[in-house]
Amino acid sequence: MAGDEAGPGFRGIGSLLGFATKVLAPAGVLTAVLYYFGYTRERARYGYFGVDLGTVGLTTTDYLVRSAGPLFAPLAAVLVTGVAVIILHHLLALLFDRLALRWRRVACGVLAAVALITLAIGAIGLQRRAEVLAGPLVSPVALAAGALLLDYSAENSRIRAALPGRVAAVLDSNAALRRGLVAGLLLIAAFWATASVAQSQGETDARAIEVSLMFQPKATVYSRQRLQIRAPGVGMVRLSDGKDSAYAFRYDGLRTLAHSQGRWFLLPAGWTRDNGASVILLPDSGDDIRVDLAP
Repeated sequence: MAGDEAGPGFRGIGSLLGFATKVLAPAGVLTAVLYYFGYTRERARYGYFGVDLGTVGLTTTDYLVRSAGPLFAPLAAVLVTGVAVIILHHLLALLFDRLALRWRRVACGVLAAVALITLAIGAIGLQRRAEVLAGPLVSPVALAAGALLLDYSAENSRIRAALPGRVAAVLDSNAALRRGLVAGLLLIAAFWATASVAQSQGETDARAIEVSLMFQPKATVYSRQRLQIRAPGVGMVRLSDGKDSAYAFRYDGLRTLAHSQGRWFLLPAGWTRDNGASVILLPDSGDDIRVDLAP
C-alpha cells in the first residue's frame, strides 16, 4: 500500500513541476525574460549616470546578449532549488505514508496555511513593504512559492484522500481555474524577480564604474572648434592656431562610458553622482572631432 501511495504522490509533484515548466520554459517566455532583464539592467546602469536609455540606441540583440551572463547564476539557483523540492517531496511522501488519515488532513492543512502565509508575504511586497525587511527578491519568490505550495497541498490532499469527498469534488471541478491562476502568479513573480535582480545588478555595475573611473579607458578628444567642456578632471590644451593644424584643441581627463549609434558617451575623470558633472555626448562622424582611446 505504501508503494502504491508513493506512486500517485510522485505523479502529483510531477504534474505540478510539469505545469510550472510549461508556464516558464517556452522559448517565448524565456526570450521575454532575457529581454526584460537586459533592458531593466541597462536602464538602471545608464540611469545612474543621468543618461536616458533611449538615447543610447541599444538593439534587441544587445539586450539579449547582455543578459545571458548575469542570468546564469539565478537560473542555476532555480534548478538547484527544483532538485531540493523533489527531494523534500519524497521525504514528505514517506512521512504521509506513515500517518493515519486524521494526521494526513492535519499535515495538508498545515501546508495550506504555510502557502497562504507565503502568498500574503508576496502580496505585501506589492506595496514594497517587505523589501525593507528582507530585500527585493523575497516578495516575488514568496508569491511563486506560495502559489505552487497551495496547489501542491490541494493536489496532495486529493491524491491521499485527506479531504472529504465533496471538497475533493470541488477541487477537481476548479482544477483548470486554479492552474490558470497559478500560471498568472508564476509569470508575475518571474518578471518581478527579473526586474529586481536586473535593477540591482545595473546599479551595482554603475557604482563599480564610478569607483574605478580613474582606471577606465582614457578618451582624448581633438577638435577644430573650442568645445564647451567644463567638468572636474578635464583639461584643455590649445594646440595651434595655424592653418596647417588639423585640430586646434585637445581635451584630456575623459573616460569612455559607451559608444553607440555613432556617438561617444564620455565621463569626466572627476565625475561623481553628487558633484553635478554631466555625461558628454560627442558625434563620431565628420572631420571636426576625433576621439582617441588609450588604456
